[in-house]
Amino acid sequence: MTQLIINGLIAGSLAALIAGGLALVYGVLGVFNMALGQMALIGGYCTWWLHQIVGLSLPLSIIGGLTIAAFVSWIAFEIFINPFYKRHRFLPLVTTIALSMILDGLILLFFEEKPRAIMPGVRHSIEVFGARISIEQIVLISFTIMLMMVLAYVLHSTAFGRKVRAVVQHDHAAMSLGIRAPLLHRFLFIMSGVLAGLGGIYLGIDQNLTPVFAFPITIKAYAAIIAGGKGNIWGAIVCAYLIAILEQLVVGVHWFGSFYVPAGYQQTVALLFIILFLLFKPAGMFSTKTRSA
Repeated sequence: MTQLIINGLIAGSLAALIAGGLALVYGVLGVFNMALGQMALIGGYCTWWLHQIVGLSLPLSIIGGLTIAAFVSWIAFEIFINPFYKRHRFLPLVTTIALSMILDGLILLFFEEKPRAIMPGVRHSIEVFGARISIEQIVLISFTIMLMMVLAYVLHSTAFGRKVRAVVQHDHAAMSLGIRAPLLHRFLFIMSGVLAGLGGIYLGIDQNLTPVFAFPITIKAYAAIIAGGKGNIWGAIVCAYLIAILEQLVVGVHWFGSFYVPAGYQQTVALLFIILFLLFKPAGMFSTKTRSA
């Protein structure tokens, strides 16, 4: 059981990074970015290329991968989001699906289908309460939790966060107060791509990068923000870890002492989360009531 919880924390840290980026975009722009999983893979693959092919050190490779992820996010915003999201909130859903297919093709073209590991080789593992976990995984989990806490604090407890909330409530009114809403939209979309790139780097260090990972991690992140309350970054983070732990328990527990759930059903946990919350609590687990005039 302890091993399952640790595995859930590892998988949840990846989902929390992607869900944090999705919560930023949905909370401010009110749109879903269906290509965020592909942007995560771009960050991971570019870091792999810089580290394993070019020969840069790991820190420089990570900085390079995040820079490329930020650049791709900026281009995506200018071409696939900015011309459409003010016309109708569902138009970017269509355009980002198209973007995800384009990025899938480019990833296959440049990196092929071979598994790529940023840090191949033997992991330095330790035993914690009878479970095995590597030093790299401990660093990744700790860094993710600290980063998400800082991000949530900035958004909920700083002057910058108040500007973000003002834009969320009414961007035209915020602009009348001197807040540059279009620039803020662009910045937060790019930051969501950087968080996704971090998730891809996390995946490439902990496991192997393959093109098929884009859709599952996107769905898991969407389940987290829907269950946590759309736009609520604290809720998205908590639910990302909750969903990941449940996925591990579903396939790892010997149910009723007689059978195991096949591992192929693990990904359905996120889909069930989406369906259940849309049916019984569509506002999300951590939603708050707002006053209406």
